[in-house]
Amino acid sequence: MIEVHRKIVVLTLALTLLFSTVLDTQFKAPLSYAGSNGSLTSQESQVTALTNGTAAYNYDLELEQIAFRHYAFRSGGSAGADETANWIKEQFEGLGLEAWLEPFEFTTWDLLSQPSLIIDEDGDQGTASDQTMIRSFQCEHYSWHTPQNGVFADLVILPLPEANNRDEVGDNSINMTAWNAINTTGKIVLTGKEVRWNLNWLSAFLDKLGKQQPVAVVQTWWYNWMNFTPLTLGSSGGRGYWGFQIPAGFVNYEDGLWIRNRETATNVSAHLSVGSIISNGTHYNVVGKIRGYKNPEKIIIISSHYDTVMCGGFCDNGAGTAGVIELARVFAEAVEKGYYRPDYTLLFVTFASEELWLVGSINYVKQHKNEMANISAVVNLDCIGNDELRVTETNPVNGFDLDETIFDAAKDLGINTIKEPPGDSDHETFRNLKRAEDLYRDWGLEANLSDIKPVESSAMIISYPLLYSDKWTIGKPGWIHTSYDNSTSTQTLNWVEPSKLQNHIKVAALSVMRIPPSGQATPEPFSIPWWTLGIAVAVVIGAAVVAYFVKVRKQFKQPVKNVAALN
Repeated sequence: MIEVHRKIVVLTLALTLLFSTVLDTQFKAPLSYAGSNGSLTSQESQVTALTNGTAAYNYDLELEQIAFRHYAFRSGGSAGADETANWIKEQFEGLGLEAWLEPFEFTTWDLLSQPSLIIDEDGDQGTASDQTMIRSFQCEHYSWHTPQNGVFADLVILPLPEANNRDEVGDNSINMTAWNAINTTGKIVLTGKEVRWNLNWLSAFLDKLGKQQPVAVVQTWWYNWMNFTPLTLGSSGGRGYWGFQIPAGFVNYEDGLWIRNRETATNVSAHLSVGSIISNGTHYNVVGKIRGYKNPEKIIIISSHYDTVMCGGFCDNGAGTAGVIELARVFAEAVEKGYYRPDYTLLFVTFASEELWLVGSINYVKQHKNEMANISAVVNLDCIGNDELRVTETNPVNGFDLDETIFDAAKDLGINTIKEPPGDSDHETFRNLKRAEDLYRDWGLEANLSDIKPVESSAMIISYPLLYSDKWTIGKPGWIHTSYDNSTSTQTLNWVEPSKLQNHIKVAALSVMRIPPSGQATPEPFSIPWWTLGIAVAVVIGAAVVAYFVKVRKQFKQPVKNVAALN
């Protein structure tokens, strides 16, 4: 009897423990990669808590200081870019990562001196009292060079038609009578940058340059409704004049208006100097590595680009590069402390020369064709740290959708996120190989990527406001590719901030942790409803009790065969 009771008690306790364990598992099941349940696992909390926005901001300040030490800032293929590549490698190594530079040969560009524009009112360089240095002048990114001593020539103006706002640009045609009356041959030409906003205007401008080639082109904001925008430069904008071998630059609205007024009052001349060096040389992608513990052959790339146009590049893309370095620090520390062991290999890659149209990532893919099939995802950080976080859309592959993973990670962290169409940054090289080939072909080169399977799970984490034009779309302008893209301006304008950097880096960290090595969604954990388990346990216990009483009853009903034995 005692033994039977003991078995029932043990069975009941075992079933109760099983029931409790399953229930506990039911409610504490790990997050599926396919979705989100609005919470973080303890491991995810530990890792994301390591992120430090101030540390990332400080990395960005170091990147900015490198840019300010060079006339060409961190332009691809310049001395500033080379110094940056080596500095990033040192940061990776200091964090305990295996790190290296991956060189590739491409067009290089650098500046020997500060570009300058001097207005001369009497046309005589020998008299200095009438000369005015235009402080806002900056050459275009990848501008053609002037002769060693610069160019001195008459300055002429190509006026643009009336437009009361940006929607009216192009409504009125270029006054070709006025333009034809101006001979631009051998002159320094000033016109509005808005000439590029309308195809007909741009066609007339380029036709004028081809027929009457000037010695230099200077652009400014033409309309007073653009006076809120500082010095603005495009990605490799000077390259558009290489066919004419014309140096190009930009002055802000105030200086441009002053020059226009002086030219109207007096036929002024100008001296312009751009000491650029155009050659062919070495660019460097930088790679840091944390080897995976379970599937080291599978790769997740966390990337950014470190090059700039002609500015400090604090947001574009010092912020993204600082984010990659901070993520390398976070994951290295998480591994060291035993918080996290990535199943797959994490590659932290900062690409060169994105501003030359994805040149760094294109060459990375060219050099790693054999590894492309093993890349499960690419998470690219570009211009993070601003007000509004966004993620570019991806196509689902094998039940896994990277943009959903990032979106859910942000949601679980309490950070609002918006999805947007894929944009032109380094993630697109992996996702859209044809687009990458077209961009490379614009340089007269063939990337030969057609035999590679694209990495569909490639997304960019970005933030807005981004461009000056965001003033008209989201109500607040951004300042990338302008002279405001520096730490002083971002502090004054409340733009890139440590707290926002920290939030966006957390989203990237959590997203990386939730990417399956196979690139295929992990199925939801198997679970049984609690009420089903309750019924099952009750039935088992009930059956055991019934069996016990049946056995006892049988014992009492058995006939006594040996009375002597009872005595």
